[in-house]
Amino acid sequence: MKAPSLQRRFVWAGSVLVATTVGSGLWSWLTFTRLATVVDAAVYQSQEAVDLAAALHNSLEREDDALLLFVDGKVEPARHALAAERQRGDVAWARLNQHLQRETAEVQPLVETLRRSLENYRQAGDRLLMLPEGSVGLSVYHREVNPRLREAVAACDQLREHYFRRMEQVGIFVRDATLRTTRLVTLVIVLTVALGLGVAVWLGRSILRPIRELTECLEEIRKGHFDRRVPVRSGDELGQLAAGFNRMAEALSEYRQSSLGELLVAKMTLEATLHALPNAVLLFTPEGHVAAINPPAQRLLNAQGKPTVTALNELPLPGAYRTAIEAALQGVRAPLPRFDFHQTLEVMVDGQRRRFLMTAVPVPQFAPGRCGAIAVFDDITEFVRLDQLRGELIGMASHELKSPLTILQMNLLMLQEGAPQLSERQRQLLTAAIDGCVELGRTVEEWLDLTRIEAGQLRLNLAPLDLKALLASVIRALQPRFDDASITLVMEDNQQHPLPAVWGDAARLSNVVANVLTNALKYTPSGGVVRIQLISRQNAGSDPTATVQIAVTDQGPGVPAEFRERIFEKFFRLEHHLGPRGKDVRGTGIGLYLCRQIIAAHGGTITCEPGENARGTRFVISLPVRG
Repeated sequence: MKAPSLQRRFVWAGSVLVATTVGSGLWSWLTFTRLATVVDAAVYQSQEAVDLAAALHNSLEREDDALLLFVDGKVEPARHALAAERQRGDVAWARLNQHLQRETAEVQPLVETLRRSLENYRQAGDRLLMLPEGSVGLSVYHREVNPRLREAVAACDQLREHYFRRMEQVGIFVRDATLRTTRLVTLVIVLTVALGLGVAVWLGRSILRPIRELTECLEEIRKGHFDRRVPVRSGDELGQLAAGFNRMAEALSEYRQSSLGELLVAKMTLEATLHALPNAVLLFTPEGHVAAINPPAQRLLNAQGKPTVTALNELPLPGAYRTAIEAALQGVRAPLPRFDFHQTLEVMVDGQRRRFLMTAVPVPQFAPGRCGAIAVFDDITEFVRLDQLRGELIGMASHELKSPLTILQMNLLMLQEGAPQLSERQRQLLTAAIDGCVELGRTVEEWLDLTRIEAGQLRLNLAPLDLKALLASVIRALQPRFDDASITLVMEDNQQHPLPAVWGDAARLSNVVANVLTNALKYTPSGGVVRIQLISRQNAGSDPTATVQIAVTDQGPGVPAEFRERIFEKFFRLEHHLGPRGKDVRGTGIGLYLCRQIIAAHGGTITCEPGENARGTRFVISLPVRG
């Protein structure tokens, strides 16, 4: 017999639960509706009877008050009041009598007693009113009238008490009925829950077991056990799924044994190789989705609180890294500096702070006509630590050198004061020694500035500057060195208007200009010319992009295009790349790096360009104009 489908099972189970729930709810609704109807009718009728009996009671009391006025001798007011109260009492009795006609037989004796007591009281009152004036006294009232009043009032009270007891009985009935209904509803709920649990267990056994077996078989096939099969236990959808899975496993087994299976082996080999790499590696599809990730990369993402990442925009990466990967997806190798320690990714991994540097590489033809990308994260924690130790060593050595160098320079200057007693050769040696101290002092100061910049402690003393005066001061200091090298230093100022105000640190900017001029002096051959130009880039009106430029042009061998940005890197020395042309040039490789950092701190830029007619080098320093 064919097993029922999953859809039929769910429909049947749902129908049972829905029918049970709807049936219990409908029965509860009918029960509480009936109770509400009974309670409403009983309470309304009882309350109306109680109110009418109370009105009749009050009317009898006021009618008795009128009779007392008559006894007191106030005949006319008593007659008017008595007529009004009897009329009001008749209305109340008529309404009460009409209401009581709809009641059961048990109320009729009370009604008859009330009617008889009311008639007796009225007759006694009429007899009192018929007595001649002067003969009426309280004794007659108390003997004939008041007892009849007490009987009528007592009959009203008995009637009210009867209806009070009826409302109490209705309340007890409602309480008992509600309790029975609640118990029955609770029983139905318990049975429904039990039925639901039974249905859930039945569905779970008939559905979850095949799914669990299918999952286990799928995991075995993922591990390479293609001979594993799922038992087919029924002919429903799950049985059909199991049969289809077995056919797929059979096809995979045959595929693996065919020549195309070599591709699968190659893919598995590639994945194994990727997992064996010590660096964190992520592979991206052209759409920016994560195609593969090795265990080191997974640990890196876990440390950042992102264990499940499926796309590039979900990765917790700096903007420069994300831009580099996007460029690689476009087939462009990332322009990110390879060993720039300021571009590292800092992550706490296994309780240790690690630093990673990323390299993004395009993967051509990842898909037809489209590139993928590989992001490799190198752990450079030790390199960063060594760089920090190097910076600390440079800072400590610079501080230690500064004091003895100052003492040496002071002593040499004191010796120079007695130069007339020295021979020409001795004066030359003394001058060379003083120049060496000055050069060494400048180098020490550069090292100190380097440590301040790397520690983020470079402070600028900003003030309005006269750039012409600043350049003149630097030129005066360097003019002897240019004269000794037979190089002409020319200052060109073709501005027709005064230069706008520039705020800056005079000492730092002087060092920058001196450094650029010193480089020009080093690379310009004897007999050459070094030119300095002041250029104002200020338009009419208020221009937020207005700048003042200082351009220094030499006649040296020039800087190749591929090195015009790298010369501003720390410790880069161009002479290592110039061959014979740079063998006589010396430097520390930090001068231009410091220049760029200082100019950047001023909000400006420094660039390297080819000189006129592609001869020599032109350095352009741009400083913003500030009002």
